[in-house]
Amino acid sequence: MEANHDIHNRSRNRKQKQERHPRWNQNTQQKWPNNHATKCNTQNNAGHEQQLTKSLRELCISRQLIEDSTGIQKRRRVMRDLDTMLCAWSESLLPGSSSYIENIISPNSDETAAPSLLSFGSYRLGVHTPDGDVDCLVLAPPHVTRDDFFGSWVDILRGEERVAELHPVSSAFTPVIKFEMDEVKIDLIFARVNNTKWLTEQRMKMALSAVALVDDEGKQEERIEMSVDDSVLIGLDETSVRSVNGVRVAQVLSDILDGNLAQVDHFRLTLRAVKEWARVNGLYSNVLGFLGGVNWAILVCWVCKRNPDASASKLLQLFFRTFANWKWPGPVFLSSKQKHPPKGVKQLPIWDPNENYRDATHLMPIITPCYPPMNSSSNVGEPQLRRLRDELWRARKLSDEILSGTKAWGVLFEGNEFFKQHANYLQVNIIGTNEDEFRSWFGLCESRMRLLIVGMESPNVGVRAYPFAKFFHRREEGYASYFFIGLRFPPGAERVNLEPLVADFLSTVNNWEGRSLGMDLTIHLVAKNNLPSFVFKDSSDVTNDAETPSKPTNQQHDATDENASEEQADTPHPCHSPWLSHIVE
Repeated sequence: MEANHDIHNRSRNRKQKQERHPRWNQNTQQKWPNNHATKCNTQNNAGHEQQLTKSLRELCISRQLIEDSTGIQKRRRVMRDLDTMLCAWSESLLPGSSSYIENIISPNSDETAAPSLLSFGSYRLGVHTPDGDVDCLVLAPPHVTRDDFFGSWVDILRGEERVAELHPVSSAFTPVIKFEMDEVKIDLIFARVNNTKWLTEQRMKMALSAVALVDDEGKQEERIEMSVDDSVLIGLDETSVRSVNGVRVAQVLSDILDGNLAQVDHFRLTLRAVKEWARVNGLYSNVLGFLGGVNWAILVCWVCKRNPDASASKLLQLFFRTFANWKWPGPVFLSSKQKHPPKGVKQLPIWDPNENYRDATHLMPIITPCYPPMNSSSNVGEPQLRRLRDELWRARKLSDEILSGTKAWGVLFEGNEFFKQHANYLQVNIIGTNEDEFRSWFGLCESRMRLLIVGMESPNVGVRAYPFAKFFHRREEGYASYFFIGLRFPPGAERVNLEPLVADFLSTVNNWEGRSLGMDLTIHLVAKNNLPSFVFKDSSDVTNDAETPSKPTNQQHDATDENASEEQADTPHPCHSPWLSHIVE
């Protein structure tokens, strides 16, 4: 009887959750499996698709999205040198061991104290750009701690003449060391593995595989990566699990393609194109509440998995068709078998909207394909989702026209019309006088920008926000970066006062304890006709090359002027408001 009562209570609680979150209910769950892309028939128009794929590749090369062999070899050399340095450093931390310098000069062949360096992200997937960074994970043996990583290892990097732009961020959600080595950008994270035997065995396997791939000239054909299985999670804290899962997600995505070289090539070309499209259209930034590299990679892999024989040109069309019509918040799953921890691994928090109140509020769930399954796009808000939907729908139409032969791929990557679509914009100016201090100040402001975007859509403000995920960096008297949000105001509104929202945001950011003299943040409203010219730098109709940011102004232009689009004509605008003159204090 008690068990039945408990079941009844759980059922009642779930019903209450569903009533609070109408997006997440049983009817919606039943509809979500219908989020399927139509599988393509690759027998039709094979020659046409092959030509389109060739032209897509040529376009990616012309846009400098594909690194040449020289750049690839340089990255591999930096990775090998980093691995050698890490091994010498790890050895020096053992009691009674030689110093780091002595270990570098005379490397120890004993692998039991050696860490492993693994790549993940765009580099691991083979879709990095020539100027992109390399995301790396240090899997360290038990005698090495995170304090050592941010202590003595940072000191070693600081003393290395090949290393520049060194910025350790130990307080980040996933602690990271950012630096450049031989002009290759590196983001280095850390996890300590408890199983030394497993780590040693994996290093030996990597070494044997590397020997097998050496060509006749003694050059290694490709970088060999360690295979990280579920057992590596045993004994790890949550911070280390987050660090390791970047590698595991990249590994799962590669495994889904099943080693099919043609499919891998089509996946990479499609993902390159999707990421470039997202950048051009101001949709690429996890920090700003849009989608980042791992999100786009999971979505492209989802389409590739269901269309294993499709060419890259067809996959790109199917990508836009699929996600322009996706019924969000229906989740995107690559695997549904990760709800329970692997044997020996403790239970960790997972994404479960039936049990977790916050998970049920997520708007665009894209779930990581390994344990613990998490929503990789939890930052997405209503304004960002609105822009993603609009641009995906527009891209779907363009890709259909491209596949039909009436347009070329270039139309997908032309300058976006964002800065012509709205009558009014909010301009955010991040300013600093010192390069190092500006970098810290910019990072803080960027991480808080979602608060400003989301706040505009609160009932108290009532504005529709359209953020553009790009910062325009400028060197003027000091350092400056500019961010823009398109604004739409309620129909019939006589006055929209943004002063309380802006004042609260400025107060939150300006009270940062690391702020120093010269770090400034200003915000003001600017009409479309008064936007700074640098935002149009990709537009053919802009002839003025001035790069002076616009100044605060009370001048407002009617959205129905002769230059306004039909879309703008339906958008109300605020009356003259005194807050414009003093929110820049």
